[in-house]
Amino acid sequence: MIFSKNTLTNILIPVLLSIISGCIIFYKFPYIPQHISTDEVEFIQLAQSLENIPYTPYSRLATGHATLYFYILLASIKLFGSTVFAVRFPSALFGVVDVVLIYFVFRLLFESRKKFDSTLQIVFPFLFAFVFATVRWYFNFARFGFEASTVLFFELTGLLTFLLYRKYKNYGFLIGTGILAGLAYNSYTPGRLFFLLPIMLLCFDFWNHKSAKKEIIKQLLYVLIPFVICITPLNLYFTQHDDNRIYEQFFLQSERISIQEKSSFLWENITKVSGMFLFQGDSNGRHNYPGKPMLNPFLGIFFIVGLLISIFQWKKFPNKIFLLYFALGILPPLLTYPWENPNALRSVTVLPAVVFFIGQSLQLITKISMYKKHVIYILFILVGLSAIYEIRTYFVFQTLVFPSSFEISPDLLPQYLDGTYPIRPNSIQKL
Repeated sequence: MIFSKNTLTNILIPVLLSIISGCIIFYKFPYIPQHISTDEVEFIQLAQSLENIPYTPYSRLATGHATLYFYILLASIKLFGSTVFAVRFPSALFGVVDVVLIYFVFRLLFESRKKFDSTLQIVFPFLFAFVFATVRWYFNFARFGFEASTVLFFELTGLLTFLLYRKYKNYGFLIGTGILAGLAYNSYTPGRLFFLLPIMLLCFDFWNHKSAKKEIIKQLLYVLIPFVICITPLNLYFTQHDDNRIYEQFFLQSERISIQEKSSFLWENITKVSGMFLFQGDSNGRHNYPGKPMLNPFLGIFFIVGLLISIFQWKKFPNKIFLLYFALGILPPLLTYPWENPNALRSVTVLPAVVFFIGQSLQLITKISMYKKHVIYILFILVGLSAIYEIRTYFVFQTLVFPSSFEISPDLLPQYLDGTYPIRPNSIQKL
Protein backbone atom coordinates (compact mmCIF):
# COMPACT_ATOMS: atom_id res chain seq x y z
CA MET A 1 0.00 0.00 0.00
CA ILE A 2 1.42 3.40 -1.04
CA PHE A 3 -0.22 5.27 1.85
CA SER A 4 -0.42 4.25 5.49
CA LYS A 5 -3.83 3.19 6.77
CA ASN A 6 -4.10 6.31 8.96
CA THR A 7 -3.24 8.63 6.08
CA LEU A 8 -5.78 6.89 3.83
CA THR A 9 -8.63 6.83 6.34
CA ASN A 10 -8.05 10.17 8.09
CA ILE A 11 -6.98 12.40 5.20
CA LEU A 12 -7.27 11.02 1.67
CA ILE A 13 -10.75 9.49 1.86
CA PRO A 14 -12.30 12.53 3.64
CA VAL A 15 -10.70 14.82 1.07
CA LEU A 16 -12.01 12.63 -1.78
CA LEU A 17 -15.52 12.63 -0.29
CA SER A 18 -15.35 16.42 0.15
CA ILE A 19 -14.43 16.80 -3.52
CA ILE A 20 -17.24 14.48 -4.66
CA SER A 21 -19.91 16.12 -2.51
CA GLY A 22 -18.53 19.59 -3.27
CA CYS A 23 -18.77 18.98 -7.02
CA ILE A 24 -22.39 17.82 -6.72
CA ILE A 25 -23.50 20.60 -4.39
CA PHE A 26 -21.57 23.49 -5.95
CA TYR A 27 -22.11 22.58 -9.61
CA LYS A 28 -23.81 25.64 -11.18
CA PHE A 29 -24.30 27.00 -7.66
CA PRO A 30 -26.40 28.99 -6.81
CA TYR A 31 -28.06 29.17 -10.25
CA ILE A 32 -29.78 25.79 -9.99
CA PRO A 33 -32.43 26.40 -8.76
CA GLN A 34 -32.31 29.50 -10.96
CA HIS A 35 -34.89 31.51 -9.01
CA ILE A 36 -35.33 31.95 -5.26
CA SER A 37 -38.25 30.73 -3.15
CA THR A 38 -40.46 32.92 -0.97
CA ASP A 39 -39.15 30.98 2.02
CA GLU A 40 -35.56 31.93 1.18
CA VAL A 41 -36.51 35.61 0.91
CA GLU A 42 -38.24 35.42 4.28
CA PHE A 43 -35.17 33.69 5.71
CA ILE A 44 -33.03 36.65 4.64
CA GLN A 45 -35.50 39.01 6.29
CA LEU A 46 -35.55 36.91 9.46
CA ALA A 47 -31.74 36.87 9.62
CA GLN A 48 -31.54 40.63 9.06
CA SER A 49 -34.10 41.23 11.82
CA LEU A 50 -31.66 39.68 14.34
CA GLU A 51 -28.99 42.28 13.67
CA ASN A 52 -28.33 44.96 16.31
CA ILE A 53 -30.77 43.49 18.85
CA PRO A 54 -30.12 41.34 21.95
CA TYR A 55 -29.97 37.59 21.44
CA THR A 56 -33.42 36.20 20.71
CA PRO A 57 -33.91 32.41 20.61
CA TYR A 58 -37.05 32.39 18.46
CA SER A 59 -38.63 34.51 15.75
CA ARG A 60 -42.22 34.44 14.56
CA LEU A 61 -41.17 35.56 11.09
CA ALA A 62 -41.32 33.05 8.20
CA THR A 63 -43.99 30.96 10.02
CA GLY A 64 -41.79 30.75 13.14
CA HIS A 65 -38.27 29.41 13.67
CA ALA A 66 -35.65 28.90 16.35
CA THR A 67 -32.95 31.37 15.39
CA LEU A 68 -29.63 29.49 15.62
CA TYR A 69 -29.51 28.77 11.88
CA PHE A 70 -30.45 32.36 11.12
CA TYR A 71 -27.54 33.76 13.09
CA ILE A 72 -25.34 31.62 10.85
CA LEU A 73 -27.25 32.94 7.85
CA LEU A 74 -26.79 36.51 9.13
CA ALA A 75 -23.02 35.96 9.18
CA SER A 76 -23.19 34.79 5.55
CA ILE A 77 -25.23 37.86 4.58
CA LYS A 78 -22.74 40.17 6.33
CA LEU A 79 -19.96 38.48 4.35
CA PHE A 80 -21.60 38.17 0.92
CA GLY A 81 -24.47 40.66 1.01
CA SER A 82 -28.22 40.02 0.64
CA THR A 83 -27.80 37.68 -2.32
CA VAL A 84 -28.93 34.27 -3.45
CA PHE A 85 -25.38 33.01 -2.88
CA ALA A 86 -25.43 34.26 0.73
CA VAL A 87 -28.73 32.57 1.61
CA ARG A 88 -27.62 29.25 0.10
CA PHE A 89 -23.96 29.11 1.07
CA PRO A 90 -24.36 27.93 4.71
CA SER A 91 -26.58 25.05 3.63
CA ALA A 92 -24.11 24.05 0.90
CA LEU A 93 -21.10 24.29 3.20
CA PHE A 94 -22.71 22.14 5.88
CA GLY A 95 -23.80 19.80 3.09
CA VAL A 96 -20.18 19.06 2.19
CA VAL A 97 -19.08 18.72 5.83
CA ASP A 98 -21.94 16.32 6.66
CA VAL A 99 -20.61 13.78 4.17
CA VAL A 100 -17.23 13.75 5.92
CA LEU A 101 -18.92 13.49 9.33
CA ILE A 102 -21.02 10.49 8.35
CA TYR A 103 -17.90 8.80 6.97
CA PHE A 104 -16.20 9.12 10.37
CA VAL A 105 -19.35 7.90 12.14
CA PHE A 106 -19.40 4.73 10.03
CA ARG A 107 -15.64 4.31 10.36
CA LEU A 108 -15.87 4.28 14.15
CA LEU A 109 -18.62 1.68 13.97
CA PHE A 110 -16.65 -0.57 11.62
CA GLU A 111 -13.46 -0.28 13.68
CA SER A 112 -15.30 -1.99 16.54
CA ARG A 113 -16.44 -4.90 14.34
CA LYS A 114 -13.51 -7.29 14.39
CA LYS A 115 -15.06 -9.76 11.94
CA PHE A 116 -14.37 -7.34 9.07
CA ASP A 117 -10.85 -7.31 7.69
CA SER A 118 -8.93 -4.04 7.41
CA THR A 119 -9.92 -3.56 3.76
CA LEU A 120 -13.64 -3.78 4.45
CA GLN A 121 -13.24 -1.47 7.46
CA ILE A 122 -12.13 1.17 4.94
CA VAL A 123 -14.31 0.25 1.96
CA PHE A 124 -17.69 0.15 3.68
CA PRO A 125 -17.52 3.55 5.46
CA PHE A 126 -16.44 5.10 2.16
CA LEU A 127 -19.27 3.41 0.24
CA PHE A 128 -21.85 4.43 2.85
CA ALA A 129 -20.68 8.06 2.82
CA PHE A 130 -20.64 8.06 -0.99
CA VAL A 131 -24.25 6.85 -1.06
CA PHE A 132 -25.17 9.60 1.41
CA ALA A 133 -23.47 12.26 -0.73
CA THR A 134 -25.17 11.12 -3.94
CA VAL A 135 -28.72 10.57 -2.70
CA ARG A 136 -30.84 13.24 -4.39
CA TRP A 137 -32.97 13.52 -1.25
CA TYR A 138 -29.84 14.80 0.52
CA PHE A 139 -27.99 16.99 -1.95
CA ASN A 140 -31.22 18.62 -3.16
CA PHE A 141 -31.63 20.29 0.26
CA ALA A 142 -27.96 21.24 0.42
CA ARG A 143 -28.29 23.32 -2.77
CA PHE A 144 -30.71 25.96 -1.47
CA GLY A 145 -31.19 27.91 1.72
CA PHE A 146 -33.07 25.59 4.07
CA GLU A 147 -31.97 24.26 7.48
CA ALA A 148 -31.76 20.55 6.56
CA SER A 149 -28.00 20.14 6.20
CA THR A 150 -27.38 22.31 9.28
CA VAL A 151 -29.48 20.20 11.64
CA LEU A 152 -27.81 17.07 10.20
CA PHE A 153 -24.44 18.67 10.96
CA PHE A 154 -25.30 19.05 14.66
CA GLU A 155 -26.82 15.57 14.87
CA LEU A 156 -23.98 13.78 13.08
CA THR A 157 -21.35 15.62 15.14
CA GLY A 158 -23.29 14.73 18.29
CA LEU A 159 -23.42 11.08 17.26
CA LEU A 160 -19.71 11.17 16.45
CA THR A 161 -18.79 12.53 19.90
CA PHE A 162 -20.99 9.88 21.50
CA LEU A 163 -19.16 7.12 19.62
CA LEU A 164 -15.82 8.68 20.56
CA TYR A 165 -16.89 8.52 24.20
CA ARG A 166 -17.68 4.83 23.87
CA LYS A 167 -14.26 4.26 22.33
CA TYR A 168 -12.08 6.36 24.65
CA LYS A 169 -14.29 6.69 27.79
CA ASN A 170 -13.49 10.40 27.97
CA TYR A 171 -16.37 12.31 29.57
CA GLY A 172 -15.48 15.42 27.59
CA PHE A 173 -17.00 13.72 24.56
CA LEU A 174 -20.28 13.26 26.45
CA ILE A 175 -20.30 16.98 27.27
CA GLY A 176 -19.83 17.61 23.54
CA THR A 177 -22.76 15.30 22.80
CA GLY A 178 -24.97 17.27 25.17
CA ILE A 179 -23.95 20.61 23.64
CA LEU A 180 -24.51 19.38 20.08
CA ALA A 181 -27.87 17.86 20.99
CA GLY A 182 -28.76 21.28 22.41
CA LEU A 183 -27.68 23.00 19.20
CA ALA A 184 -29.76 20.53 17.16
CA TYR A 185 -32.70 21.38 19.45
CA ASN A 186 -32.16 25.07 18.66
CA SER A 187 -32.07 24.54 14.90
CA TYR A 188 -34.67 22.91 12.65
CA THR A 189 -37.71 21.59 14.54
CA PRO A 190 -37.09 17.81 13.99
CA GLY A 191 -33.72 18.30 15.69
CA ARG A 192 -35.51 18.70 19.03
CA LEU A 193 -35.85 14.93 19.23
CA PHE A 194 -32.19 14.06 18.68
CA PHE A 195 -31.17 14.31 22.37
CA LEU A 196 -33.28 11.20 22.99
CA LEU A 197 -30.87 9.09 20.92
CA PRO A 198 -27.80 9.25 23.22
CA ILE A 199 -30.07 9.13 26.29
CA MET A 200 -31.76 5.92 25.11
CA LEU A 201 -28.45 4.34 24.09
CA LEU A 202 -27.00 5.02 27.55
CA CYS A 203 -30.11 3.55 29.17
CA PHE A 204 -29.82 0.42 27.01
CA ASP A 205 -26.25 -0.01 28.28
CA PHE A 206 -27.59 0.11 31.82
CA TRP A 207 -30.38 -2.38 31.12
CA ASN A 208 -27.84 -4.71 29.52
CA HIS A 209 -25.69 -4.44 32.68
CA LYS A 210 -22.82 -2.76 30.85
CA SER A 211 -23.02 0.24 33.20
CA ALA A 212 -23.49 0.38 36.97
CA LYS A 213 -26.24 2.57 38.45
CA LYS A 214 -23.85 5.30 39.61
CA GLU A 215 -22.05 5.20 36.28
CA ILE A 216 -25.22 5.60 34.19
CA ILE A 217 -26.35 8.54 36.34
CA LYS A 218 -22.95 10.16 35.84
CA GLN A 219 -23.10 9.61 32.08
CA LEU A 220 -26.63 11.00 31.83
CA LEU A 221 -25.67 14.10 33.80
CA TYR A 222 -22.69 14.75 31.53
CA VAL A 223 -25.10 14.77 28.57
CA LEU A 224 -28.14 16.40 30.14
CA ILE A 225 -26.55 19.33 32.02
CA PRO A 226 -24.95 20.96 28.93
CA PHE A 227 -28.04 20.06 26.90
CA VAL A 228 -30.39 21.77 29.37
CA ILE A 229 -28.13 24.84 29.51
CA CYS A 230 -28.22 25.12 25.69
CA ILE A 231 -31.99 24.80 25.40
CA THR A 232 -32.97 26.99 28.37
CA PRO A 233 -33.29 30.32 26.46
CA LEU A 234 -35.58 28.76 23.84
CA ASN A 235 -37.68 26.93 26.43
CA LEU A 236 -38.02 30.08 28.54
CA TYR A 237 -39.39 31.78 25.45
CA PHE A 238 -41.93 28.96 25.04
CA THR A 239 -43.15 29.41 28.62
CA GLN A 240 -44.52 32.79 27.52
CA HIS A 241 -45.27 32.21 23.83
CA ASP A 242 -46.51 29.37 21.65
CA ASP A 243 -44.27 27.78 19.07
CA ASN A 244 -46.54 28.82 16.22
CA ARG A 245 -44.86 26.35 13.85
CA ILE A 246 -45.70 23.40 16.12
CA TYR A 247 -49.10 24.86 16.97
CA GLU A 248 -50.10 24.99 13.29
CA GLN A 249 -48.82 21.52 12.33
CA PHE A 250 -49.15 19.20 15.35
CA PHE A 251 -52.65 17.76 14.93
CA LEU A 252 -52.65 15.73 18.18
CA GLN A 253 -52.89 18.90 20.28
CA SER A 254 -55.88 20.26 18.37
CA GLU A 255 -59.07 20.33 20.45
CA ARG A 256 -61.23 20.71 17.35
CA ILE A 257 -60.39 17.23 16.04
CA SER A 258 -61.97 14.12 17.52
CA ILE A 259 -59.98 11.08 18.66
CA GLN A 260 -61.38 9.11 15.71
CA GLU A 261 -60.18 11.78 13.28
CA LYS A 262 -56.77 11.88 14.91
CA SER A 263 -56.50 8.10 14.57
CA SER A 264 -57.51 8.37 10.93
CA PHE A 265 -54.91 11.11 10.35
CA LEU A 266 -52.21 9.02 11.98
CA TRP A 267 -52.99 5.96 9.87
CA GLU A 268 -53.06 8.08 6.70
CA ASN A 269 -49.67 9.53 7.64
CA ILE A 270 -48.21 6.07 8.26
CA THR A 271 -49.38 4.99 4.80
CA LYS A 272 -48.07 8.07 3.01
CA VAL A 273 -44.75 8.33 4.85
CA SER A 274 -43.93 4.63 4.54
CA GLY A 275 -44.82 4.73 0.85
CA MET A 276 -42.58 7.68 0.03
CA PHE A 277 -39.42 5.55 0.06
CA LEU A 278 -40.45 3.28 -2.83
CA PHE A 279 -43.71 4.55 -4.31
CA GLN A 280 -45.13 8.07 -3.98
CA GLY A 281 -42.68 10.70 -2.79
CA ASP A 282 -42.98 14.36 -1.83
CA SER A 283 -44.99 16.36 -4.38
CA ASN A 284 -43.33 19.69 -3.53
CA GLY A 285 -41.03 20.66 -6.40
CA ARG A 286 -38.55 22.24 -3.98
CA HIS A 287 -38.22 18.97 -2.07
CA ASN A 288 -38.42 16.38 -4.82
CA TYR A 289 -39.30 15.69 -8.43
CA PRO A 290 -43.07 15.71 -7.73
CA GLY A 291 -44.35 12.29 -6.77
CA LYS A 292 -41.15 10.42 -7.59
CA PRO A 293 -40.07 7.99 -4.81
CA MET A 294 -37.48 9.45 -2.48
CA LEU A 295 -35.15 6.53 -3.25
CA ASN A 296 -34.39 5.08 -6.68
CA PRO A 297 -35.37 1.40 -7.21
CA PHE A 298 -31.86 0.08 -6.48
CA LEU A 299 -31.48 2.01 -3.22
CA GLY A 300 -35.11 1.44 -2.27
CA ILE A 301 -34.83 -2.35 -2.38
CA PHE A 302 -31.55 -2.27 -0.49
CA PHE A 303 -33.13 0.03 2.10
CA ILE A 304 -36.01 -2.39 2.76
CA VAL A 305 -33.70 -5.43 2.99
CA GLY A 306 -31.31 -3.60 5.29
CA LEU A 307 -34.13 -2.35 7.50
CA LEU A 308 -35.38 -5.92 7.93
CA ILE A 309 -31.85 -7.14 8.73
CA SER A 310 -31.49 -4.44 11.40
CA ILE A 311 -34.87 -5.27 12.93
CA PHE A 312 -34.07 -8.98 13.17
CA GLN A 313 -30.62 -8.22 14.58
CA TRP A 314 -31.68 -5.24 16.71
CA LYS A 315 -29.53 -6.20 19.69
CA LYS A 316 -26.35 -5.34 17.79
CA PHE A 317 -25.20 -1.89 18.80
CA PRO A 318 -24.97 -0.29 15.30
CA ASN A 319 -28.43 -1.63 14.42
CA LYS A 320 -29.81 -0.29 17.69
CA ILE A 321 -28.38 3.18 16.96
CA PHE A 322 -29.91 3.53 13.55
CA LEU A 323 -33.26 1.91 14.32
CA LEU A 324 -33.69 4.49 17.08
CA TYR A 325 -32.38 7.26 14.83
CA PHE A 326 -34.82 6.23 12.10
CA ALA A 327 -37.76 6.17 14.54
CA LEU A 328 -36.93 9.67 15.80
CA GLY A 329 -36.49 10.99 12.26
CA ILE A 330 -39.76 9.57 10.96
CA LEU A 331 -41.83 10.87 13.89
CA PRO A 332 -42.22 14.57 12.85
CA PRO A 333 -44.09 13.91 9.58
CA LEU A 334 -46.25 11.27 11.27
CA LEU A 335 -47.52 13.88 13.73
CA THR A 336 -48.35 16.62 11.20
CA TYR A 337 -51.53 16.96 9.17
CA PRO A 338 -51.86 14.33 6.41
CA TRP A 339 -52.21 16.88 3.61
CA GLU A 340 -48.64 17.95 4.43
CA ASN A 341 -47.34 14.43 3.72
CA PRO A 342 -45.26 12.82 2.44
CA ASN A 343 -42.77 15.52 3.42
CA ALA A 344 -39.11 14.97 2.56
CA LEU A 345 -37.95 18.03 4.51
CA ARG A 346 -39.55 17.16 7.85
CA SER A 347 -38.21 13.62 7.57
CA VAL A 348 -34.70 14.60 6.39
CA THR A 349 -33.09 13.40 9.63
CA VAL A 350 -33.91 9.79 8.70
CA LEU A 351 -31.23 9.93 5.99
CA PRO A 352 -28.25 8.70 8.09
CA ALA A 353 -30.33 5.68 9.12
CA VAL A 354 -31.59 5.11 5.57
CA VAL A 355 -27.99 5.02 4.32
CA PHE A 356 -27.02 2.63 7.11
CA PHE A 357 -29.82 0.24 6.13
CA ILE A 358 -28.73 0.41 2.49
CA GLY A 359 -25.24 -0.42 3.73
CA GLN A 360 -26.57 -3.44 5.58
CA SER A 361 -27.64 -4.90 2.25
CA LEU A 362 -24.23 -4.15 0.73
CA GLN A 363 -22.59 -6.01 3.61
CA LEU A 364 -24.96 -8.95 3.17
CA ILE A 365 -23.85 -9.36 -0.45
CA THR A 366 -20.19 -9.62 0.59
CA LYS A 367 -21.03 -12.09 3.36
CA ILE A 368 -22.79 -14.54 1.07
CA SER A 369 -20.23 -14.32 -1.71
CA MET A 370 -17.09 -16.42 -1.90
CA TYR A 371 -15.38 -13.92 -4.22
CA LYS A 372 -15.26 -10.84 -2.02
CA LYS A 373 -12.84 -8.79 -4.12
CA HIS A 374 -14.92 -9.21 -7.25
CA VAL A 375 -18.09 -8.40 -5.31
CA ILE A 376 -16.57 -5.18 -3.97
CA TYR A 377 -15.87 -4.08 -7.54
CA ILE A 378 -19.49 -4.86 -8.45
CA LEU A 379 -20.74 -2.89 -5.44
CA PHE A 380 -18.71 0.13 -6.51
CA ILE A 381 -20.19 -0.13 -10.00
CA LEU A 382 -23.77 -0.43 -8.68
CA VAL A 383 -23.36 2.46 -6.25
CA GLY A 384 -21.75 4.51 -9.01
CA LEU A 385 -24.66 3.83 -11.38
CA SER A 386 -27.08 4.81 -8.62
CA ALA A 387 -25.20 8.08 -8.17
CA ILE A 388 -25.38 8.81 -11.90
CA TYR A 389 -29.11 8.07 -11.86
CA GLU A 390 -29.70 10.41 -8.91
CA ILE A 391 -27.59 13.25 -10.32
CA ARG A 392 -29.21 12.93 -13.75
CA THR A 393 -32.70 12.94 -12.21
CA TYR A 394 -31.91 16.16 -10.39
CA PHE A 395 -30.11 18.15 -13.08
CA VAL A 396 -32.12 16.91 -16.08
CA PHE A 397 -35.65 16.34 -14.76
CA GLN A 398 -36.20 17.93 -11.34
CA THR A 399 -34.70 21.16 -12.69
CA LEU A 400 -37.68 21.42 -15.04
CA VAL A 401 -40.08 21.99 -12.11
CA PHE A 402 -37.90 24.60 -10.38
CA PRO A 403 -39.32 27.63 -12.28
CA SER A 404 -42.74 27.01 -10.69
CA SER A 405 -41.32 25.93 -7.32
CA PHE A 406 -38.90 28.83 -6.85
CA GLU A 407 -41.10 31.77 -7.61
CA ILE A 408 -38.98 34.92 -7.36
CA SER A 409 -36.43 36.16 -9.88
CA PRO A 410 -33.09 37.05 -8.25
CA ASP A 411 -33.27 40.40 -10.04
CA LEU A 412 -36.34 41.28 -7.94
CA LEU A 413 -34.75 40.25 -4.63
CA PRO A 414 -33.88 43.86 -3.57
CA GLN A 415 -37.49 44.98 -4.14
CA TYR A 416 -38.86 42.10 -2.05
CA LEU A 417 -36.39 42.83 0.74
CA ASP A 418 -37.19 46.55 0.90
CA GLY A 419 -40.94 45.88 0.93
CA THR A 420 -41.72 47.14 -2.58
CA TYR A 421 -43.38 43.78 -3.31
CA PRO A 422 -45.13 41.74 -0.60
CA ILE A 423 -43.82 38.19 -0.32
CA ARG A 424 -47.06 36.59 0.84
CA PRO A 425 -49.81 39.18 0.36
CA ASN A 426 -51.99 39.73 3.46
CA SER A 427 -50.07 37.08 5.43
CA ILE A 428 -46.68 38.56 6.29
CA GLN A 429 -46.13 37.95 9.98
CA LYS A 430 -44.40 40.42 12.27
CA LEU A 431 -42.09 39.89 15.21
